[in-house]
Amino acid sequence: MSNVGADYKITDSNYTDYEYEVNEEIYLLYDYLPVLYKDENEREYVQTLFKALALSYSNGLYQFAYIQLHMIFMVCIYYLLLQLNISVPDELEKAIYYLSKDNRAKDFYGGSNTRNGELYFGSFAMLNESDAFLLLKIAGMDSDLQGELRKLVEERNKYAHANGNITITSQATIDERISKYINTLERVQKLFKPIIEDLYLNTLANPEFSDSENRLGYLDDNEQIQEEFIKKFYLSKKELNVCRKANINQLSEIDGFEDMKNLHITLCIYYKNLSDDEAELSAVCS
Repeated sequence: MSNVGADYKITDSNYTDYEYEVNEEIYLLYDYLPVLYKDENEREYVQTLFKALALSYSNGLYQFAYIQLHMIFMVCIYYLLLQLNISVPDELEKAIYYLSKDNRAKDFYGGSNTRNGELYFGSFAMLNESDAFLLLKIAGMDSDLQGELRKLVEERNKYAHANGNITITSQATIDERISKYINTLERVQKLFKPIIEDLYLNTLANPEFSDSENRLGYLDDNEQIQEEFIKKFYLSKKELNVCRKANINQLSEIDGFEDMKNLHITLCIYYKNLSDDEAELSAVCS
């Protein structure tokens, strides 16, 4: 189950000298990140970024909070790009080859830029950020969204250099940036709705996944959904919401539909429990 930011929310019991209450909107970014991580180092990296953002914000260091906010945003984007590698790997590879400078496509897929022979979210950091955004065209990104993403990078670049200037000093300014990043991320996420829905339905329809007599050796529906779907495909809460709303009745003519339906119910229960946990956490931390 996801920690949904529990480890690094700032409370009086954790820090006694912070000056400003953290904008809780930053924790909405967790909804765009994997619920379960394959690699514990990745989970720790993400939580460290959130801790740094919360500490910078709570101490009024808004310009540094802004840089950390952008980093979290890019991690969210990179995890979405991993979905393209799962769903349309050949198309992604062609795009990587086109974007790579000095014929570095082999380096992108090489051992130094992968983990256990596979791409991970950090693999995409090898690309220029604006180039990484271009990969979203595979998911149907239009020129308007492309322009908005490019502006985020251009704006961040103004503040990322040691030029002696601290220009983001207002809480209202950083709050506006937080909302802008979340709204932009939601626009990107919507591009992936059909991709995630297809991934889910194809997974359910696969007899090796759903056949109760031979489904990857799992005896427990919940364990299988977590290990062989949610964790395997880096699914976020936003993406699980797409899955739970998917019309699985279109699979009703396929043998084993009852087993598929049981697994779907399990996923819906998992999503509900995740949401209930977040509601409880919000009450505790408020």
